[in-house]
Amino acid sequence: MLFNEPDLQHFLTLPTQVVRDIVHPEKLSVSLLLNGTRRWYFSEYFDTPPQDNSYFPHYLETVLIKLSQLLDMTASHGAYRIFVPVYSWYQSQRNPYAHQFLLKGIQALTNHPQLVDVYTRHNCQVRFYGDTSYMPSEIAESIQQPLDCFDGEPEHIIYFGVDGGNPYNHTFEIVTKFAAEHGRAPSWEDMVELYYGDRTIRRLEILIGFNRIYSRGGIPHLLEGGDRIYVTLVTPLVLSEKGLRTILHDYLYASHDFGRDYRDVHPNEIIRLKSFYDANRDNIVGLMRKYEDLVYPLPGIAWPEEMDHIYESIFAR
Repeated sequence: MLFNEPDLQHFLTLPTQVVRDIVHPEKLSVSLLLNGTRRWYFSEYFDTPPQDNSYFPHYLETVLIKLSQLLDMTASHGAYRIFVPVYSWYQSQRNPYAHQFLLKGIQALTNHPQLVDVYTRHNCQVRFYGDTSYMPSEIAESIQQPLDCFDGEPEHIIYFGVDGGNPYNHTFEIVTKFAAEHGRAPSWEDMVELYYGDRTIRRLEILIGFNRIYSRGGIPHLLEGGDRIYVTLVTPLVLSEKGLRTILHDYLYASHDFGRDYRDVHPNEIIRLKSFYDANRDNIVGLMRKYEDLVYPLPGIAWPEEMDHIYESIFAR
């Protein structure tokens, strides 16, 4: 860590505008994979399983309000492109009643008052990406055009993912059409522009997922390869400011140099490697424990106490 880089505790106390001033120039792309919302909802509003589906209207409204708060916080902290996958090919396999309300939720993304207020206050452009041919026609038509809630240039761009079919099949269709029109294969930049409407999009930097380490559509199509995956134990829908700042601090300041020369690695790091590997030879990150119906992540890393108590000698480089 460089001398002028804030440690985590200091970063957590900075005014939001200061954090934004640090983060926004980086033009970060963040994906929010909002799985686990019903589990959270039941934990908040129920003591026993629901007896019918009458909770769905309140559940949907609660999710939309929490989403507006999450987008407000994420934009306030400086994320430039915010991806929110909201529909994918396996959604049609859900409970039919739940699927119906999911479609209502997608319609509300363009007109819910609290969401529109967030879009407007943060000068956002709102786009939808993916194959919409699997969506009901009235929904597909309502999300075809970007929703512009900004003056001049947008300060943030929010992308809602609605890949109703297999995104790879949709990609092949785009490639075939492009090749027929241009007489050549598209470049990656061409594909990004065709898929997202903007060829300046970079690969995703941050994915915030839920419960276990996986992408499952959380990494937007064509944008994989540069991502750091962070996993919350409660749905990212209710991510706290402390949680978001911890993730941003980790991404900004806890990366190592991939081009390093191991001849220049500090001797302390060799000691740490030995200690850490000795403690974790049989440990696995990502294991789950299932009870009656749901799975929960298991702790997977042993942290040797000496990792944080290896002091430099006067002969250290």
